[in-house]
Amino acid sequence: MPMSGPAGAFCVGADFCQELAGATDTDFSRTYRGSPPSRIICRGDGLSLLADMSPLTVGHLLVVSDDHYLSFGEVIADHGRRVTDVLDLIIEQYLGTFGEPLMMEHGSSPVMDGSACITHAHIHLLPLRLDDVHRAMTRDGLAATELSGMIDLRALGERRLPYFLCADRHRHRVYGVAHRMRRQYLRSIAGELLGIPDPEWDYAVVIRKELLEVTLAKTAGWRIARR
Repeated sequence: MPMSGPAGAFCVGADFCQELAGATDTDFSRTYRGSPPSRIICRGDGLSLLADMSPLTVGHLLVVSDDHYLSFGEVIADHGRRVTDVLDLIIEQYLGTFGEPLMMEHGSSPVMDGSACITHAHIHLLPLRLDDVHRAMTRDGLAATELSGMIDLRALGERRLPYFLCADRHRHRVYGVAHRMRRQYLRSIAGELLGIPDPEWDYAVVIRKELLEVTLAKTAGWRIARR
């Protein structure tokens, strides 16, 4: 049974919604002009796995909710273990292809203006180290709270609170969004750690088509639903 979004949810300006619905006029279609025709790797159980439109490195993936939510906290609040089971399966495949993954998400919310840059829930997967990201974020004045696992995000989703998530297989940390952070904050942190000059981590500045092609080739045959 597919997941459904929260009652009354709708999307305005959420390009992911249009892309997942098969629309032909999206940021991705305008950028790649049919080559490749899609960046969707696999779909199932209410989630989709995509290559980032301008990967910061090979293996830069996005886990996206098929239905419209502002954060994975909201998705998990409604669908709980179904979501964490899918994430576990994705991570299992990621380990065998790219190595240890880091999950990063800006959980947005209508509660705070400073969180409004995310219009549709998605988690970044990147081959980065949690400790390195943590040092960069604490340098920027953000304080971390340890979670027991991804399932704990439901409390933030139920309260519609914005957050930054950084997690690996063993540790899960959320950082409160107490004030407006710079645009594409988590992407800028990842770019910094990967040695990408500012502002070339911004997908509006540089499109890395060759990295997307390699990433799609390496993930061919991946699945979300267990057989």
